[in-house]
Amino acid sequence: MTSQLDEHYIRTNIEWLQLTSEVKQKCGWNTEKEYDKAVLSFSIKHQLRYKGNLVRKVHKDSRKYYDDLLRYSREHLMIFPYHLSDIYVKGLRVTSFSYYIDIICDLILQEKSYDTLPNFTAADCLRLLGIGRNQYIELINQSRTILQAAKKKMFLNLSNWKTPASIRHLLPLQPIDSANIQPWWVINLGCVTDDDVKQCTNEEKIIIDYLIDERSSKLAGELNYDAIHNLYRKGLIYLDVPVSEDDYIQVPPLGSGFVMNRIVGDYFEVLLYKLFVSTDEHTNVGELSRILSLDIDLVKQTMSMFLRLGFARKKNLDSDYGVIHTSWKHFSATGGLQLPPPPKELKVATPTIDKNVSEWKKDLELDTSFIEDDTTSLNPNDDVKSLASPTSIGAPDNLSISITSSTLKQKRIGFLFDSSLTAFLMMGNLSPNLKTHAVTMFEVGKLADEILGSFLQELERISPISQSAIKSIDDDNQSEGEADRYFLHARVLYQTISFLRLNNELFDEEIGPLGVDLIRYESLSSLDSTTRQRLIERNYHILISMAPISAETVYSPFNSIDYLGPYLQEMNSVWMKLFIYSLTKSGPPSLLLPKGYRLNVLPDCLKIFDKFLVTTWNHEPTYISNVNILLSINEALLHSAVLLQGFYHGNSNDFKEEYQQIRHIPFPFEHMEKHSGLEKLSLAIDLKNTCGYVSMLAISSNTAEEVLLDVRFGIPLFDEKISETIRSEIIKHKLCAKDKVQERLKTIRALSISLVAFIERFQQSDSSSCNMPMRHSSNGIRSTCLPQRPILFDGQTVATIGSSSL
Repeated sequence: MTSQLDEHYIRTNIEWLQLTSEVKQKCGWNTEKEYDKAVLSFSIKHQLRYKGNLVRKVHKDSRKYYDDLLRYSREHLMIFPYHLSDIYVKGLRVTSFSYYIDIICDLILQEKSYDTLPNFTAADCLRLLGIGRNQYIELINQSRTILQAAKKKMFLNLSNWKTPASIRHLLPLQPIDSANIQPWWVINLGCVTDDDVKQCTNEEKIIIDYLIDERSSKLAGELNYDAIHNLYRKGLIYLDVPVSEDDYIQVPPLGSGFVMNRIVGDYFEVLLYKLFVSTDEHTNVGELSRILSLDIDLVKQTMSMFLRLGFARKKNLDSDYGVIHTSWKHFSATGGLQLPPPPKELKVATPTIDKNVSEWKKDLELDTSFIEDDTTSLNPNDDVKSLASPTSIGAPDNLSISITSSTLKQKRIGFLFDSSLTAFLMMGNLSPNLKTHAVTMFEVGKLADEILGSFLQELERISPISQSAIKSIDDDNQSEGEADRYFLHARVLYQTISFLRLNNELFDEEIGPLGVDLIRYESLSSLDSTTRQRLIERNYHILISMAPISAETVYSPFNSIDYLGPYLQEMNSVWMKLFIYSLTKSGPPSLLLPKGYRLNVLPDCLKIFDKFLVTTWNHEPTYISNVNILLSINEALLHSAVLLQGFYHGNSNDFKEEYQQIRHIPFPFEHMEKHSGLEKLSLAIDLKNTCGYVSMLAISSNTAEEVLLDVRFGIPLFDEKISETIRSEIIKHKLCAKDKVQERLKTIRALSISLVAFIERFQQSDSSSCNMPMRHSSNGIRSTCLPQRPILFDGQTVATIGSSSL
């Protein structure tokens, strides 16, 4: 795997002789041959252009290099390298359409699942081929019939039965009719032969002649609408989607064109997701490049891909920008994001079956003149330098200046959520449009304030449900109970966002009301720590977390910004439970066991319980009866560390439902209850300057006494009343006021240090695997320490115990 250090030297074209001995040793390059091999591998994996990059010095055959690059991209199902269209379409006559046809053929012949396709590759296939999940399944079924017949012929030695040609007729012959071309996109001439010209109409010939004679590109809106669409479907032109440093990009909710399949982690996919969560319509492309410390051309390339796929749009771009030719008069993008034009009556193959046409790729010929010297190929970014960006022309200069100077840019509230919330919104089947927003929240990792209006409208449309309906989660109606849970989360989310957004009472007068961005923890964590910190500091005044946050959600502390939520990810783990038990001497008897341990007998303090709360590492707790409890625990220990807690003992006739045994107390407290555990907790942890809730557990039917179960920070979305109480206390206690910030930062950091020290106290002295507190991964995220020895809380103290006692 190429490290960031390796990438730096290769991308900056540092040759072998220029490398110091220290660098060679650190990167593991012992010989020049090893370095050349690393350069070639990196260049292919990152789809680098041959010209102008170090690979040209170590690999002399440009044709073979581009063949290898395309083969690698195809085998790894990467998105088509559009930034090299001048090479592939113009020189090698390989279009994005033919590239994806080959990929789909390969998958069908191997009978691979549609989910094999990565998200963005699947989206581009859907855009160009019209092949989505249902169409792919149908193609698989039809191909099986054809291949079975071909297999029988094989026994007679009549043919090779399993070839792309045998199923090629099932696939479309040209890009689908709705292939979307915007008037401001740039038209470039591909590889055109005399035979191609003979098949063209007069209008198409005029465009070809113009592009040949002028030797330059042309805006699509300056040419005949029907002609350029026909030429594109024939593979005779290719499209550049120009992006300049001054462009402002918006990311609206993802539509039906996005496909949720899987992620594979190739360089461009990682870049796409980084830009997804970082893109801000008040930050232009150049500024974003500097914030993320990324090469400007890479950022432009990524934004161009978003625009091409229809996942983003340029801000302040007139719907008719670039429309000059009268044939575009029907075109309109005002009704939505890059709406496709009305369908034309063209004799073009669709994704339906056509068994009488020959293979499209058979007619493609290689332009061998390209092979001799690729230096004559034009960089698409260079081609369009004379064509100013639509926003740089269309937008008033004073607007660009004001935005760049950040006078129109106001910091916002960042409301942090984890993937569990998006799962609730998607699985709840609450409304189709709400699911679209949920997909955006998960995949993009952010829902910006500019599009929160439509999201809130969808949440508001959800049918109200009564509190009694919410609590009717019984064994006879479990599915309805789960549906109520989804509805409740959606409704409380609506109330929380409405409370935070543009609320005059939250902040001091000089700050005023602020907008809200919804941000997914996991998406922020994909950025390296420095970039993440820069991005947060620039865009947000305060971060507020939902609660609870899943224990499997990893993130680093937000050091330099005000934050209402769990400062460390360890605060969401089982360590936090044991920590507060040790501080307060209140809590259910608990036993934390390391992975691989075998439990032979329960400790005495746990033997009296009829029901247990069992938490496997980084998962939600489950309730298990005392029947075969040792068998269940030992099976779980084969795969994970386990926290075993006493949950209930006493008369089984008095047993309550699980949710009735647990009571949540919101803080900051209006009036603290008289409970020794709560009083000790409030003395040990500052609960006045932050928000969240304390969970209390009634463990016995013989007494009304409760013990501490857990403490969580943030605004909960699972209970309407608790959430409402916390929101009102935020205002009453002025938690977002300036004078609270420094006090909160001081106390939360002290709590973090104490928690880390507590965890380290229960690790062996040589516990190098414990990645705490300052040993981080490359993106600044540290892992939560796993237990290495059994740890028991007996109701009074927390201590390690020897294996002989268990």
